[in-house]
Amino acid sequence: MSYFQQIHQVGPNHFVLPRIKDMKCRVDVFLSPDLLAQTIANGNEDLWQQAVNSASYEGVTGVYLMPDTHTGFGIPIGGVVVTDETIIQSGSGYDISCGVLALRVPGLLAENVVSWDKREKWVVEVEQRVALGIGSERPPLALQIKPGAIDNVLRYGAKAVDVLNVKTDVCERLYIPVPADTEFTKIERAYSKAAPQLGSLGGGNHFIEMQVDQEDGSVWIMIHSGSRGYGWQTANHFYYEAAKLRGLAKNQRERSHLFADEPLGREYWAHHNSAANFAIANRFAIAVGVMEALGEVFGVDAVPYYDISHNLIQEETLVLPDGNTRKGFVHRKGATRAFPSGHPDLEGTRWEKTGHPCLIPGSMFSGAAILFPRENAHQSACSVNHGSGRLYGRAQAKRELEEMQDDIDEEMQTVKREFAGVEIEGIVSNTEKTPLDECTHVYKDLDTVVGILVDEGITKVARRMWPVANIKGVD
Repeated sequence: MSYFQQIHQVGPNHFVLPRIKDMKCRVDVFLSPDLLAQTIANGNEDLWQQAVNSASYEGVTGVYLMPDTHTGFGIPIGGVVVTDETIIQSGSGYDISCGVLALRVPGLLAENVVSWDKREKWVVEVEQRVALGIGSERPPLALQIKPGAIDNVLRYGAKAVDVLNVKTDVCERLYIPVPADTEFTKIERAYSKAAPQLGSLGGGNHFIEMQVDQEDGSVWIMIHSGSRGYGWQTANHFYYEAAKLRGLAKNQRERSHLFADEPLGREYWAHHNSAANFAIANRFAIAVGVMEALGEVFGVDAVPYYDISHNLIQEETLVLPDGNTRKGFVHRKGATRAFPSGHPDLEGTRWEKTGHPCLIPGSMFSGAAILFPRENAHQSACSVNHGSGRLYGRAQAKRELEEMQDDIDEEMQTVKREFAGVEIEGIVSNTEKTPLDECTHVYKDLDTVVGILVDEGITKVARRMWPVANIKGVD
């Protein structure tokens, strides 16, 4: 019997794959019946094999798939794995702490960004201040990194970007503690990337986007980026080291794992956390250039609203069904933390009574949402989706959508949307042609994906925003 045939439904959008073979726990799956069927539409069970593998590591106590799930490396994208003392590197992948920073722009409304020319000017001004692309090495003009200061970034994250004076309540965390004796220079290929790339966007699906709330016409900026070359080289180093330790072949390295109390596990945890600190600092460093551009073009300031990661391993307080709590490692690979009101780890914060915001980008055409967790969030290990989820791989999208390029470009340039009674036409972009591997056709529908978790009482939608300008990192 196939894995898929053993899945059974326990709620309108909640399915369970029971324990089989070497699995240590069941897999809870949050998908609509239609999206569930799509997981085997290509005739293979790659996603479910990865789910079974995820539940078969030593020390795993829970596995959850979000509605944007699809196959990844080791652990599915949109996958959440909870463990006791096991650290699974694929739980944060190569782009450790990739995530989103949202900026509010007080005083700027839909009516102020109707002009295509002004939005285009803002895009140009951002490009002059923020390095784009996977190999870019130019920090924002206002952020000069002094020799040796990069170690403070790796140790103290957003706290080290003192030009913004970042406060605890505007981010998932200011930084994750790193042991004092951590030698950052030990992985030279990683360390050499840190200072030059701080404040750069990166390629792939990373972006800077101006968005407008559909209800009140307020303007927001989302910055989506991660730990850049520092995080990639860090992850790559430990994949190989852990594979050797576990006796895995090099081509199986992404299935490796470590234990928190073994020497290599402690070393990985320290460097993983330093990469997470770099990522959050990187997003706030990018914000420096974005804020400058807003002031230059629109004469306004932006205010950090919240920053949150969606590729990260964190040690958290787990709330058990009987109300008791314990500590555990929560791996969110393409999934977003979602602590509801009353969660022990929110005690004493601004979000203690409401839960914290969850920032969910969709596609460069279909915009984004800000969610807040609800009481049923514990059913999904206090996690929600991280985006829409891919329908096409990058190579497949470029191959199969090539004939649609002109239509996709026209769609981006002519779409008309109304925001609080103000019509805005088109989405300004910094690319000559819309990237086919990032257009709306390669993603699931954001509202459908979010609606699954809304129906399950896991989250609620606080804001739905649509893009009016999008800046992509250029590969």
